[in-house]
Amino acid sequence: MFHPEEVIFAPTGRCNLRCAHCRVRRDGPELAIEAAVSFLDSCSAAGVERVGFSGGEPFLRLDFVVAVTAAAVDRGMYFDRLMTNGDWWATEASLREALGAVAEAGFDGVIGLSYDAYHGQAPERVAAFMAAAYEAFGRQDAVEILSVRSPDDEAFFRGLEAAAAALGGRLEYELGEPSRIVDDAYLTRSESDPDDGSALVAQVVRSPRSRSAEEGAWDAERWFADDYCEGPGNVLYVHPDGGVAVCCGFANERPQLIVGTVGDAVDAIVAEAAARPLVRACYDTGLAATRKRLEAEGVRFPGRTGDACFFCDYLCKRGLVE
Repeated sequence: MFHPEEVIFAPTGRCNLRCAHCRVRRDGPELAIEAAVSFLDSCSAAGVERVGFSGGEPFLRLDFVVAVTAAAVDRGMYFDRLMTNGDWWATEASLREALGAVAEAGFDGVIGLSYDAYHGQAPERVAAFMAAAYEAFGRQDAVEILSVRSPDDEAFFRGLEAAAAALGGRLEYELGEPSRIVDDAYLTRSESDPDDGSALVAQVVRSPRSRSAEEGAWDAERWFADDYCEGPGNVLYVHPDGGVAVCCGFANERPQLIVGTVGDAVDAIVAEAAARPLVRACYDTGLAATRKRLEAEGVRFPGRTGDACFFCDYLCKRGLVE
């Protein structure tokens, strides 16, 4: 069953990019620092140990990221990812200043750089961002690239190769997919060498193609296998308006997955989550069982999908599960 292990704060829906696959609402209120810190206390008391940041573009609320990072350090919590498009800065001086402020506040998690064909950042700006992050955090393994597949990724691959070269490294592929950026120092290090972050390595994590327009969403040969949200799941995702979802995927703005607000105690949120049929399906009984039940009741789906997150969002959009 759902048991939160991480709280992710999305302080704003604003973003400097306009990506075709993005579902985040850009308007509306923004999350107050005081409310977030108060909720952080409730999370800590409930045994939630990890903290992450998302958006929108969280660096457009640098004050929030710095303040909540410092509060998490004070409470002995750990950090997961700080997600960013890496392209929000005007000058390299302002970029270094912002990253330095986050590092000084105590963030020691991973910088999750969203970079793919949808985002379309210039490779030279990606390389400048990564270099500034390595300088601020004192490690050349501080950035992980999270990339959504698109129908045509050739230009993105070339851009990623150019960014790798600008950093003094090269892009490695595995089964035709980019897997990591590394330099010679990383490739020649031995197992006995200290892991001091002096060698360049940036993992490239590829995700399924975006289903925002349902493009090819129902053409899978077989149905998805249940993972019970074991990957990125078991999170409390705090939206800019203070709503708390039990999902960090693209269905997390659906009302079926929003189970409270930052003004609620975490124990009350977990109890509400346990009462939601869709939450139980995601974390306990399985979405596959829900699909089979709906089909037995006469519901017909457009085809098969291998993407459980897309299927969950489809159930929400069609109101098939409350």
